[in-house]
Amino acid sequence: MHQSTDTRPLDLPALCAAERLFIWGFRAKARSGTAVPTAADIQEVYDHFRVGDAVPSLETIIEIFACTAHTAIQVHCPTCPKMSESEQGILRAIVAAQEQRIDVAREQFKSWLPPVGADWALAPVKGLATIFRMAGLILPDRHVRTLNVGQTMAMKSWLVGSPTLH
Repeated sequence: MHQSTDTRPLDLPALCAAERLFIWGFRAKARSGTAVPTAADIQEVYDHFRVGDAVPSLETIIEIFACTAHTAIQVHCPTCPKMSESEQGILRAIVAAQEQRIDVAREQFKSWLPPVGADWALAPVKGLATIFRMAGLILPDRHVRTLNVGQTMAMKSWLVGSPTLH
């Protein structure tokens, strides 16, 4: 396990291709009642990136949210450059699943779903994460962990652009 020091804002343009593909697909499937993109468009794009088998997992995850969520999630339109906190949380859960940290993914889903809903979501989440990983689409862990100051050396050298410097 490694510590991420990535401090870029989580907006779509700052994400890697794998992250953008997942978020676009999630948004598009969540808004599947609209004319664009169609289910065929989503399948075509995912097939192009060799993750077409992940589309049913996306559909299942969204269905679980639709049927069991106790708290609404905010999902932007597929072309919006900003990411909601909900979308960031869902992305964190997928990253955790890809890294085999299923307990972290489950806890993230419990933010919106009852425990049984979070459990139901794990199988399609693990499937989607595996399909992405097998296609070489590795989702980076952007979760920045806080340092325990009591266990660090007294003298620190801060990285340029550190979020602690204003």
